[in-house]
Amino acid sequence: MTDAVPIRLAPNSALKQKRLAALLAGRPESDPALQALLEDAQLLGSLELAGSSCTWEEVRAARRGARAPDEALRLRAARGAVAPDAVLSLDVLARWHAAASGQLAAFRGAAPSGPGVAPGAPPEFIASRLQSMVDWLGDSSQRELRPDALGALAMARIVEIRPFADCNGRVARLAASHLMVQRGARPPILLGADRSRLQAALAAAFELDTEPLCRLLDEASARALDVLIQALEAERPLLDA
Repeated sequence: MTDAVPIRLAPNSALKQKRLAALLAGRPESDPALQALLEDAQLLGSLELAGSSCTWEEVRAARRGARAPDEALRLRAARGAVAPDAVLSLDVLARWHAAASGQLAAFRGAAPSGPGVAPGAPPEFIASRLQSMVDWLGDSSQRELRPDALGALAMARIVEIRPFADCNGRVARLAASHLMVQRGARPPILLGADRSRLQAALAAAFELDTEPLCRLLDEASARALDVLIQALEAERPLLDA
């Protein structure tokens, strides 16, 4: 893996699973070093989508507590601010935002501004609309939803509401990953190169067509296999860094 964490896609999921099993040779995929690698790849991708210029080395340095950009340190703190088994709630969203932004948790008090910026929900309706989303996603009738569908619905709705003055994309990606992993999926690794496709998929989701976003998140989750395979094939000290 290089600074940009390039991902080489294997032919299909079944072959990738077999290859990973062979490389693991009995080592559990839940090994902390392997999971740390996935988290860091996901973190770097989220920062790229946020417009950050952080490198792979800087993201890994943030894990070791070494000198690293504040945005990498904050997003890492956000990942650890919520327990993996926590139920999605307004408090969970606020904790992610507070850690990622380095600010006191608070919904925005005015409409977003700037060229091309979507208006989001009126400030007075942010809390109620988020609560409706949380209630709907937590309803027992949604238990049959695929992980990618659940993640897509949460991501699209958070981005559409734009509850915070900043870091909405990072919070939305944290929420989507949180829900998908709880449903048994691997963490979705979105990259800066996905920006145009992600924007188009979100626009479609706002028009009630979530399939493009589901497909993207499903592919992003499959990338976790590629990250693990490439790291194990490389036989570098990366996993112990």
